[in-house]
Amino acid sequence: MTILTRTLAALFAALLWSGVAHADLDDIRRAAEAGDVEAQLELGILFQYGFNYKDNEIPALTWYMLSASQGGAKAVKLRDALKAKMSEKDVQEAMGQVAQYKPSGKAVAVPAPVAPVSAPAPEAPVEFSPPPEGEAKPADIEPLPVPPTVQ
Repeated sequence: MTILTRTLAALFAALLWSGVAHADLDDIRRAAEAGDVEAQLELGILFQYGFNYKDNEIPALTWYMLSASQGGAKAVKLRDALKAKMSEKDVQEAMGQVAQYKPSGKAVAVPAPVAPVSAPAPEAPVEFSPPPEGEAKPADIEPLPVPPTVQ
């Protein structure tokens, strides 16, 4: 398994195990069926990596093809890599599904992923003003003598 494959699998496993995964998956499916390019790509990735069944390669390829046909650059790469591993019969079946695809109407907005929290901006340096006139300055204060240590 390549690093990319493991990373994608881990990401989508985390998504599926989160408390809102089911609702998000329904939203992604509705948006993909309505023609959203990014949702189609996500659904293809979920079919290929997230469900871990060999039989999901055909629907994964179908969603990649739909996304790629609308200009999804990542979908083109994933489509080509998956096609290279599949039998001609399975590729033809996916192409048949693409040919039958009709967007389901109005696109559904898929919630954007939450951006990672960035580090807080560094604070501006604190400027100290000089002590008022007449106050003792640190250089004017005599240090206290250090008592001898008892042994």
